[in-house]
Amino acid sequence: MAPPAEEDEGLVLSVTEQGENFWRVAFLSPKSGFYYLLFRRSKRSGRPDVFDTATIIKTKGKNGSLYFGSEYRSSRHRTGLALSYERIRIASRFANLISRNAKLLPDPSFLFSLSEQFFDSVSNSPAPETAYLKTLYLLAKTEGLPIREDWVDQMDPGQRILLRDILQTSLADQGEENSAVARFCDSLERWLAAEAHFTLP
Repeated sequence: MAPPAEEDEGLVLSVTEQGENFWRVAFLSPKSGFYYLLFRRSKRSGRPDVFDTATIIKTKGKNGSLYFGSEYRSSRHRTGLALSYERIRIASRFANLISRNAKLLPDPSFLFSLSEQFFDSVSNSPAPETAYLKTLYLLAKTEGLPIREDWVDQMDPGQRILLRDILQTSLADQGEENSAVARFCDSLERWLAAEAHFTLP
């Protein structure tokens, strides 16, 4: 007896070719968490779009470790991400980070909501790297990691003030991004790898 088909909604984090016949899709669902799907390539169904919020029909494969997708309906297509290389770069880095570490994060509903908010922010904001920094900070804080007591407190006073100003200023009011934002992102990523055993892209 074939496994029953099931509807699920989530975020498309990546789309890659799998042989000549399939697309391999990394999918983050608020209900089911993170998993991979294989969609058969066809002119009729088209290619799933990366960073979409979409509804899919999935069926579990015979070995139980992989799903096959038979239907794909996009409910939110973030066209703003394609407006600049920097937006695509930052969105791809975040998606890669989540794909590698989703199993370390116990609440898929929160992770989905945070990820949707991040992709919307990067799609609409002129400060994509700042959105990435704010999102990683919020993720660490929500997961109960000692980000203030450890990561922030190891900085010198000037850096702490600069970080506070960046985090407290809305994305709409951010000035032109500078090298300080990139340094904070790099430092926070390395701290997450050491403190929470994250695998970095």
